[in-house]
Amino acid sequence: MEVNSNYKVNDVVEGIVTKIKKYGAFLSFDYGYVGLLHISEISYNFVNNIDAYFKVGDKITVLINEINPDNKFLSVSIKRLPNELNPYKEILPSKRITSYLKDVDFSKLEKALPKMIEKELKKESENVKS
Repeated sequence: MEVNSNYKVNDVVEGIVTKIKKYGAFLSFDYGYVGLLHISEISYNFVNNIDAYFKVGDKITVLINEINPDNKFLSVSIKRLPNELNPYKEILPSKRITSYLKDVDFSKLEKALPKMIEKELKKESENVKS
């Protein structure tokens, strides 16, 4: 397998947002590479709506987490960028929110989340087929 030396893991590169989904933003890069910026890789804080961060056509700076040279696919991150390059640096939650969250029981959500994700992925794949 030949590895393209244009990109390496931990390189900081620019990509153009080509599509936005609930779970992440798809990007195009030089040399025919495409990639996914998963919603969990935007910020260390909770990201509810990706549209609040980007729109199609935006040029954004990301760090390469993984490279699949077979299909020219990059897994990328913003939250892992050096602080000086990260426009979405971690905003620490207030003590009031932190203490409130300690008292919240997330066990029901924890049990239901895998089924919710599976249901959403199934809906997404059905939309792609039609």
